[in-house]
This record gives sequence, C-alpha cells and structure tokens, in this order.
Amino acid sequence: MNKDSPEFQKFVKHILFFEGGLSKNPNDTAVQYAPFPGAYHTNKGVTYGTFTTLAKKLGITPVTYEKFVKLTDEEVGRFIFDFYMAVNGNLLPSSVGLSVAEVAWGSGPSRAIKNLQDALINMGRLAPGNSTGTFGPLTKKAVVGVNERILYDEFWRLRQIFINYLTAQSKYSMFSKGWNRRIQAFLKNIQPSKIVIPVVLIAGVVFYFLNKQYKFI
Repeated sequence: MNKDSPEFQKFVKHILFFEGGLSKNPNDTAVQYAPFPGAYHTNKGVTYGTFTTLAKKLGITPVTYEKFVKLTDEEVGRFIFDFYMAVNGNLLPSSVGLSVAEVAWGSGPSRAIKNLQDALINMGRLAPGNSTGTFGPLTKKAVVGVNERILYDEFWRLRQIFINYLTAQSKYSMFSKGWNRRIQAFLKNIQPSKIVIPVVLIAGVVFYFLNKQYKFI
C-alpha cells in the first residue's frame, strides 16, 4: 500500500477527523514537546517533537514553529505514512497494517507493535516472551499467512482492554468517550478484506460436481 492509494487516504481522513487542529491542552502528555510555555504542542495529531524530528526527512521545510502551526493535510499524511512504515504496515495484511499504524499514531510504534505481538502470542503464532515492541524476524515470520480476520479481531480486543485500563484512571477518564468513539469509527470503516469468488468460478464448480454425479458425459 502506498500513501496515495484510496485505502490509505481513507485512513488519513479518519485520523484527521479525530485529531482536529491545533492543541495546547495541558492535560495531554504531548505538552512536554511545546517549544515554549503556552505554545501549541500538537497540530492535527502531529506533536511538535515529531515535527522537529521528521519534517526535514519528509521534505517539509522550514522546520520552524511557524511552519508547524500551518501544516497542511497533505503534509500530515506524510507523517502518518511514516508511522505506517515504521511499524512495517506494508508487511501486514491491509487492515492489520492500518490498525497497527492507528495505534502507533496515538500511543507510539513500540506500544503498537507490542499490541500486535500480544495478539500473535494469543493466536499461538509467536512464542510467549516475544512481546518486545520491536518488529524483528520472529514477528515477521509469525505474520506470514496469518488469518487477517482473526488477527484483526484479537488486536482490537487487546487494544480495547488497554484503553479501558487507561480510562479507569482519573487522569485519563476525560478522554474515554473520544478514544472509544475513535475505535468504533475505525472498526466501522476499515475492515479485513472479504474474499470474493467470481460467479463464473462458482458455476464451473457446480457444473463439475453435477456432471460427475450424473455422468452427463
């Protein structure tokens, strides 16, 4: 999947819808990245820390606070795609790759990969003790040929447990409604691919078995 594909652009729109615009919320952990007291620390989901680290690499200049507060949707899409590649989303089934990128965007790549590894462990595809938060050879091998639907469902089951754990704490309880609405929106709009069997193929199979049963020829 490339950053200009319809599927990825749909994902970008999902993130932009929930991230909103500029934020200087003092209760957000991203406040640590504010360049000065009272400054905006996040723009459309991109923290100022992420901006200063990745902007030049993504071809976004100048790397200044003034540019940060004027980021375009297209430029934010570049950051989102970088997160997608950071968690090896291109090596995962489509819906799972976007799921891991979604969690990485909100909680960081390490937490997202750990969520993936925990799901793989629960499925018996990865040995216990390998939930490291790093996408290495064992994780890469574990996702080969994996059932996309089962992995997707288990990934989000674990993510929901983590969100419930966080929002049960007073300092995060205010985010409960928003975080849960975001999860539900993702689950509604980005789903595992459905296998479509061509009608011609189905007809051919039926004809074969009927012919074999009744010996038409």
